[in-house]
Amino acid sequence: MSSQARKSWPTLTTGHPFNWLGKQLLLVPEAVLLLVVLLFHVLLGGSLLTALIGLALMLYLALRLSLLGIARQAVMTASYARAEQVLTWLLCLYPYSADAYALQGATLLARGQSEAAIMAFQRAIALFPAHPELHATLSAALLDVGLFHEARQAATQALELDPRSASAYLQLAGIEEQLGKPVASIEMLLRSGLAVHPAPPDEAALRCALIALLLNQQRSHEARHMLTLIEPLLPACPAPQRADIHFYLGTLLNAIDAPEQARLHFEQSTQIDPRGRHAADAWRAGRQ
Repeated sequence: MSSQARKSWPTLTTGHPFNWLGKQLLLVPEAVLLLVVLLFHVLLGGSLLTALIGLALMLYLALRLSLLGIARQAVMTASYARAEQVLTWLLCLYPYSADAYALQGATLLARGQSEAAIMAFQRAIALFPAHPELHATLSAALLDVGLFHEARQAATQALELDPRSASAYLQLAGIEEQLGKPVASIEMLLRSGLAVHPAPPDEAALRCALIALLLNQQRSHEARHMLTLIEPLLPACPAPQRADIHFYLGTLLNAIDAPEQARLHFEQSTQIDPRGRHAADAWRAGRQ
């Protein structure tokens, strides 16, 4: 899948001395064009044509950035149909937008379409390889489809780019668990993620994973205490992650024999994100 994505997407030549610079310029090419237009405007003594071209470029940039903001907000509120429509417009305007592909990947992953999300994240990384969270989210999508070694490589790359990437620690812990690694090493990865002071969505996910591990080790007192630390994080989480956390909390509360509390979390999960990847499971679990 990885090689297929690379073949289908144009990338700058690897090893070229200006490769890195070229990839950065692809993020906001209008800035370079505006500088060129400004130079010609000065050289031509304030030409009306160059002024009009510069104005058109500024309007184009403003439109593209506005659409990116709308798409990002749509993803954060789980308005996936709106996000997909806006991202289609964005990619028509500029088909080399790493931001647009990253948001497309996030939308697909939130809806449980992990294979398509992998393609989108790989395209984003091809355009902007220095962004650690792109590698971490690619790792999450790869983990979803069982490509554990590829997922580990992506998460490791994220940590190389940013040793404080909490989401990379979370993915590595999930990969180690799937590969049957020692519980101690998995717990160390989860606690390492918490030690970097993660953002609320990452902290909540790390704590849920750690609670599940503690329960499996019969360390129920620690697990119950950590449960109390998660709900205060939820208001700061975007809707897709908040729905996921409610689902995980419901699962954990069922495991400690608190079915009524679990049902409330399952119901909240489906209400927040009725089209999310856990919506069907949360709906069924809430009615058992």
